[in-house]
Amino acid sequence: MRIVITDDRFGWIDEEKIALAGFPAELTVAQCHTEAEVLKACADADAILLNQAPMGRAVIEGLRRCKVISRYGIGYDNVDVQAATERGIWVTNVPGYCTEEVAEHALGLLLSAVRRIPMKDRGVRGGAWNLNQPIRRMSGRVLGIVGFGATGRAFWEKVQGFGFSRILVNDPHSEEKVLPGMFAQGATFDEVVEQSDFISLHVPLRGETRHLINGEVLGRMKRDAILINVSRGPVVDEAALVEALRAGRIGAAALDVFEREPLEKDNPLLRMDNVILTDHSAYYSQEAVSLLKSRAAVNARDVLEGRRPRTPVNEIP
Repeated sequence: MRIVITDDRFGWIDEEKIALAGFPAELTVAQCHTEAEVLKACADADAILLNQAPMGRAVIEGLRRCKVISRYGIGYDNVDVQAATERGIWVTNVPGYCTEEVAEHALGLLLSAVRRIPMKDRGVRGGAWNLNQPIRRMSGRVLGIVGFGATGRAFWEKVQGFGFSRILVNDPHSEEKVLPGMFAQGATFDEVVEQSDFISLHVPLRGETRHLINGEVLGRMKRDAILINVSRGPVVDEAALVEALRAGRIGAAALDVFEREPLEKDNPLLRMDNVILTDHSAYYSQEAVSLLKSRAAVNARDVLEGRRPRTPVNEIP
């Protein structure tokens, strides 16, 4: 049997080797960036460990022996799941491996934006001192959380004690207006948008969430609102966000994900002082990556040994 890693982001495969120990398969590491490269590397693979390489219908229809596409990560928007299902190929992901990391990163972005820490750091390094920048107290204001799955809930847990007057939660999977036993209030999406001082996004990228935050939505936010995105880049209409920030229709944005990654050198976000940028690294800690790599390999091994994968995205009869 043959298992192919389409694109190795991390530079080592120790966890995969441990998870596959004793299993009679050749493990090959490629560095694919295009569908043509993926198909060339994986046409005869029995299992594919997929990171960020594209896995569209054209590739999937060219796979001759594949039984499972095991995605490194929670999201799987680079996989045509329908095409895989039609071919009888399992698609798996690794939910929960970085829940704490993403929540911590969102909190870090929130505090950095509110206290303008990156701007102050740049100022001190440039010789400035006690810069007169408008900063408002976080306590007593309204926090909005859009998406209340694992990372949204973990983020909510971490912001307890900051003294928010209200925490508004909008989740597409729940219509609860009061969340039992929690200092959080279920709200409509419109209520979160219009009433929150800070909005943190924790939704998956699906058809209904692509450009969820568009120009019209940005226009209804408070003028000093801070938007945090640690979910997926296309959840936010980036061009509309740039326009809103330039026009002062919202206060600031703190972003870990973008519509096109890595950022191109002419992206206007790079030149805006009211934007904090990180490099799609909210998921990262050494512990999280180790768990991710191990679980992705185990999903592939389960299928090749005739078992149902532990965290499937689709269903194969």
